[in-house]
Amino acid sequence: MKKILSFFLAASLLAACQKTESPVITPGKITISPIITKATDTDFEENDRIGLSVTKGDEAYLENQQLIFSNGVFSSDAVWYAEAAQTSTLTAYYPYMAEGAPEKFSVETDQREGYGNSDLMASVKTNVTPSSNAVNMIFKHLLSKIIVDIENESGSEIAEVALKGSVPTADINLADLTAVADEKALPADIIMQKVSDTLYRAIVVPQTVAFTLNVKTSSGKELAQELVSMQLKQGGQYTVTARVTSDDIKITVSGDIENWEDEGEIGAAENEVPFEEFDGYFIYDGERYNTVTLANGTTWMAEPLRYVPDGYTPSSDASADSHIWYPYRLENDSETLTINASRAVALTDEESIKKFGYLYDMEIALGEEVTVENCYDFEGAQGICPKGWHIPTRTEFFNLCGLSNKAAEGETGNQINEDALFYDENYGGGKLPLYEQAGWNYVRSGVRMMSNFNSEPKYQLTQLYSGNSSDESQYGTIGLTYIMSSTCYKPIYSTANPEELTNIQFFTQMTTFTKLYPEGRINVAYAGILCGQQLRCVKDSE
Repeated sequence: MKKILSFFLAASLLAACQKTESPVITPGKITISPIITKATDTDFEENDRIGLSVTKGDEAYLENQQLIFSNGVFSSDAVWYAEAAQTSTLTAYYPYMAEGAPEKFSVETDQREGYGNSDLMASVKTNVTPSSNAVNMIFKHLLSKIIVDIENESGSEIAEVALKGSVPTADINLADLTAVADEKALPADIIMQKVSDTLYRAIVVPQTVAFTLNVKTSSGKELAQELVSMQLKQGGQYTVTARVTSDDIKITVSGDIENWEDEGEIGAAENEVPFEEFDGYFIYDGERYNTVTLANGTTWMAEPLRYVPDGYTPSSDASADSHIWYPYRLENDSETLTINASRAVALTDEESIKKFGYLYDMEIALGEEVTVENCYDFEGAQGICPKGWHIPTRTEFFNLCGLSNKAAEGETGNQINEDALFYDENYGGGKLPLYEQAGWNYVRSGVRMMSNFNSEPKYQLTQLYSGNSSDESQYGTIGLTYIMSSTCYKPIYSTANPEELTNIQFFTQMTTFTKLYPEGRINVAYAGILCGQQLRCVKDSE
């Protein structure tokens, strides 16, 4: 089967009389002409079907209209509406379902024949008006792809390859282009499609899963090997290399996530992370992030970043030198809480990662090693943010909270900006509820603390309790959170040995809860480059 990830929506429009100032047209049939690109494995085939919905304002003009592929185009009897100036939103998906656009989608458990029908793709295009010109729509893979490359040393032919242990059903939101594993669905075995004597492939639902690879040979031997746990992303392609002997399977899994190319993105940089921006959100590497434009004109991510760069793997061990760590929750041994919890427990489930994001150190966030020589060169750097966005600067945070309690070069004492967006006179700095009221969605995800190069790294245990917070419902949750900036504060040297570099510090936005600030004060402080911090990207100014 097929897959073209970009196509044109074309309408043949007949000339009509202009009775009012807004042109009225006699609409023609809607046709879709697929474009073949170098990313395409195969073409659409005769009688392939897609579903199309057209929403005009708040009115559903077409719902789940079936378009059939024939002679190089998709078409049906559906026609454009007559109001030429009226904009609409187009939502299309493949494969077509007669019962309606999917709110749930299950991959085929036997993909020897059902691989193509498992490849759920979708596209959304806004502000479209009827036109004789083509309307370009970029389709996105909503699921994940697994490739198994087998080196067969068993002495028998491979009869079947299967992946066991994943949930085959996803909850689908076509408007947001998201697919999330159905929490109520049971795991299933997925038989992979044979591509060649050595390659097998399958489409699976994005999720965190530890597959078991099961291989059957023609001699009747059945071998199994559990794989490491992996967090599968939308549009991510993962390769498993397996050496099959007569009595064993030896496995390696690629550490890289190859972007499952989006057909039709012609001219994009070869290694550029897929990114598409919309009103109020963007989609980055297959993940949807809400955004918010504040009263001062700046546009921010309204949730933490959860992007994992190629070659890195998040760690649940705060002492690990992994550059990226899972978020965490706090546990307490006593019902009487104090300022510090008893321990921290890493959160590796998808729901927690979506809410809290990952914790990053400066090296992974900036994409290169930070040194004394270059530390001041990163202000406003894009880093691992999407194109057109950057890691916030100290000034951008200062313009939100209005308090920087650590002076930059040339400044003395605390810096105050009473005109800052979320400054509160009684708090003498930013007030967390003001961020919330503006839709900034302040998430307290903590910090992987490492105060200097020689200290023991650990998750910070500061929590909310009766001594620092007025919100009993939040007692026992994280109190101290850092959100990184790209502005260097200064290198730090040992007092005993002035030649010994002990840290390089960058400005950060920090939460503080005390009896004076029970709702949370926000200020600009600093953190070492090895600390694991939340990351919020901010949009470049026009």
